[in-house]
Amino acid sequence: MNKKNSIKNTTGMQAANVLSGNRQQRGDRFLSCKFEIIDDENTYSVSFNAKLTEEEAGKMLEAIQDNLYEKTADCIQTYLEQNNIAYSGFVSRKMPLRHNKTMKMAGLFLQSDDCRNFDSYFGNADICYLIADHQKWITENCCQGCYLAVKRTFSEYRNLNLYHIIGQTFNYNETVYNESGYFAIRKNRNDVFLDNVIAPANEPVLPSFGCVDMMGILLNIDNIKTSEQVVKIAIK
Repeated sequence: MNKKNSIKNTTGMQAANVLSGNRQQRGDRFLSCKFEIIDDENTYSVSFNAKLTEEEAGKMLEAIQDNLYEKTADCIQTYLEQNNIAYSGFVSRKMPLRHNKTMKMAGLFLQSDDCRNFDSYFGNADICYLIADHQKWITENCCQGCYLAVKRTFSEYRNLNLYHIIGQTFNYNETVYNESGYFAIRKNRNDVFLDNVIAPANEPVLPSFGCVDMMGILLNIDNIKTSEQVVKIAIK
């Protein structure tokens, strides 16, 4: 091995060690996490502190992807224990759903311009995930609902919460076969104000009924930029 290659390899190893050290440092820090899932009848909430990275938190989503929403808390706790991740303060709750409150919340996430309007929803958690997959018959012939996927993380570099939001509110009138809705893909960049990644659609993009993979949307939320991508992931 010549001296030039030796220096290059040594430098590369030093860089790798620095990166490894940074990853370890992040993994050694307790982060507060909040997972919340809303279905037709209930809200399932899980919160805890754990020594993990944002990447590992994403792997938890993969672990619970194919399970019933009501099993979320059990799946997350099992993941923590099976992967020897130190955690504390594990709290899970199941709360009856309030339809009007849920629809108002979905509308706020999809249309409010200021992130601070819903920071209080997640409190001081470092990593937050929210899914809503909700439909309710308001009358015999009229159904309302919402789909929502929200990821919030805290950026120390920017000193602000970063949001990725994809969702839809909708109304369906069976009597006249009329369907209306509002769909948006949103994120904030360098401030507390949200930008629409695409122009919001004043009509449904996702179907009002059937199987919609909201967990799949949440898992890919960082990279989704078009409504076509949403449909491809959500509808199998």
